[in-house]
Amino acid sequence: MSKITGGQLVVKALKQEGINCVFALCGGHIDPIMQGCLNEKVRLVDARHEQAAVFMADGWARVTGQPGVALVTAGPGVTNTITSLWSASECFSPIIVFGGRSILSEFEMGSLQDMDTLTLVDSVTKWRRGVYQTRRIPEYVSMAFRQALSGRQGPVYLEIPWDILRGEVEEEEVPLPTGYRTKARAQGDPTMVKKAVDLLLSAKRPIAIAGSGVKWSGAGKELQELIELIKLPVTLGQMGRGAVPDDHPLCCGPTRVGTREADVVLIVGTRLNFQLAYGRSPLFAEEAKFIQIDIEPTEIGHNRPIDVGICGDAKAVLKQMIDEARDRCKGRKELPWVAECRDYLKGRREQLELNMNSDSMPMHPARMCKEISEFLDKDATIVMDGADITLWANTIFRANQPDHWFDNAPTGCLGLGTGFAIAAKIARPDKQVFLLNGDGAFGFNSMEFDTMVRHNILVVCVVGNDGGWGQIKQGQVARGGKVFATELGYVRYDKMVEGLGGYGEFVEEPEDIKPALKRAFASGLPACINVKCASVGGPSRRGRPELSKTAAKPADAKSR
Repeated sequence: MSKITGGQLVVKALKQEGINCVFALCGGHIDPIMQGCLNEKVRLVDARHEQAAVFMADGWARVTGQPGVALVTAGPGVTNTITSLWSASECFSPIIVFGGRSILSEFEMGSLQDMDTLTLVDSVTKWRRGVYQTRRIPEYVSMAFRQALSGRQGPVYLEIPWDILRGEVEEEEVPLPTGYRTKARAQGDPTMVKKAVDLLLSAKRPIAIAGSGVKWSGAGKELQELIELIKLPVTLGQMGRGAVPDDHPLCCGPTRVGTREADVVLIVGTRLNFQLAYGRSPLFAEEAKFIQIDIEPTEIGHNRPIDVGICGDAKAVLKQMIDEARDRCKGRKELPWVAECRDYLKGRREQLELNMNSDSMPMHPARMCKEISEFLDKDATIVMDGADITLWANTIFRANQPDHWFDNAPTGCLGLGTGFAIAAKIARPDKQVFLLNGDGAFGFNSMEFDTMVRHNILVVCVVGNDGGWGQIKQGQVARGGKVFATELGYVRYDKMVEGLGGYGEFVEEPEDIKPALKRAFASGLPACINVKCASVGGPSRRGRPELSKTAAKPADAKSR
């Protein structure tokens, strides 16, 4: 019989789940798990900040669809994860964070970095537990994966004291659990499915809005098939981008087209939160009929009365709707409404052309985004981290494939970009991974360029540098007050990346962006192209009352 440590048991349980890469920042309290990764040949990517390590795990889950794993040490190691855990929680990202803890026999005695972390993470995790016997580690790891991946997914936290991780047991006496979670998909009530299809087929101005539920259930194919059957325009929330390609004739991208005019609205796997004005006027008509599909029962009818509520997995329910609608849609033609939506989108794009082709200096961010979008490969993974700059990019860039488009919606959480980009490049080493940063957002986790250099992770970043916290600054100016605490200056972030061992360039002229990107991708190094931009508000993405007549207007500045 052979002995095995608690740290090794953790890693063996992870390998059984197919985990071959974990993200961490070293610490004595978790060293036994890190040693287990070394022994079991699991790739260990060590970050410069625990927040970034958890962002990497989140990015891994979003890119691959598989759970992401992070290891953080006790005390401040755990406190540093709260922001990224909250972001993952709001986006239903299935990640497992292992936290260290002091020796069990020294709890609450004032030992190094000892604190009640289970209480700390309570509001930012779906589930959290401590493990206090070495032999039960695989059992608790199986619980963590079941909780992270069941129903509406989310982050979970597992705390293991140092002596439990260092403890040894006979390996044969601790079999790894099997068969501990189902992969079955929850079906919708057939009666409700029929009612939903009835409503959609009787509507004169139907629309669909889809988001994270479609992303996490992998329901892009089903969503596209349904909208093609019914001839239904679809708007995609940020986490749903790419589920239906932006160049599809029924896809409105992220633009809120026709919401005020719609008589029937199909909501698939997205919350009626602030991004959708809580489902209320003036974004939606009060008399509009609403159909809502969600894996979480308590989400249905939240903030607005629902006419048809279907609890179930997005992929499974959409398949049921397709089966119900297929024979009834034979010979169905597009409603005149669909052409109105297309005309609005066309007019909106034409309005953006003025800024996209502007030669003004400092460079307009729309021109910068146009130059970048024309350069990137169609299958590039795009990560965005910022405020106004992401609004311009969301409008101008195109999402062509599912799980290739990532930003900080719906949380507005800054600093996730480097972590997401690192995870994406590890998952897709032979494809372009592009990170667009605002200069404010760049400051949060820019030391992760050191992580990229050390691990040879070749991400190319563009910083849209407007010299300040542009969105807040514009609000101060609009209110006629003083500008304060929002000026950063045109800092040479490219030099910082060069100093860390990467590639950097500073760009001021629009025609220099594509050559700089070409050199950056060819450099064989993590790269930062620092582009001097004008500080201007981002474009609005909401539909207007009269689609064929009303022009899009700039959005008001909003808080970070």
